[in-house]
This record gives sequence, C-alpha cells and structure tokens, in this order.
Amino acid sequence: MKTIKDIFTGHEDLLEELPVQQLVDEYENVCDELIDHKQVSEFSKEKELKELTRQILNSIQMELQRDEDAIRFQESDRVDFKNAVTNLKTYIHQYCKDYSVYL
Repeated sequence: MKTIKDIFTGHEDLLEELPVQQLVDEYENVCDELIDHKQVSEFSKEKELKELTRQILNSIQMELQRDEDAIRFQESDRVDFKNAVTNLKTYIHQYCKDYSVYL
C-alpha cells in the first residue's frame, strides 16, 4: 500500500490544499480500518482451531484406549502408532486446507 508521500511525490504543494488534506485523512482512516480488518480475520480462525484441537485430543485418547484394551484383552492387534500419527498429520493438513488455516 502506498504512503501519502509516495502518492504526492513531486506534488507536495497539493498537500496544503484543504480538500486534499481531507482526502489524506480519509485515506489514512481507510488504511487503519484495513489493518484492523486483517487482524480480525486472523483471529477469526479461533473457532476452527479449537475444533481441530478438540478432534485431535479425542483421537489421541481413543487410540490410547484402544491400545490399552488390546494389551489387556489380547483380542486384537495393538495400535500402529506410526500409522496413526501419519493419518493424523494428513487429517490436520486437509482440515487446514478446508478452513484456510495456514501453518
């Protein structure tokens, strides 16, 4: 985004005109609003990130419980944690892509 100095390079005398000063003030206000909007949009992902964190935590708890049950009852194979982590990584990347969360 251009600064006021960039815009009026070579025409600094125009900055003394009242209508130009009003335009400059309005331009600066719009720039401030744009910066605020960009910051708000960054924080608007909080809901999606909380949901992702909740899903990851639930998934980890479920896999740990499944592994404990496999050890205790010996009726099924133990959890392949390498595969589980690989699947989790793939899920996180896809979730971030779907919700435009850039890591």
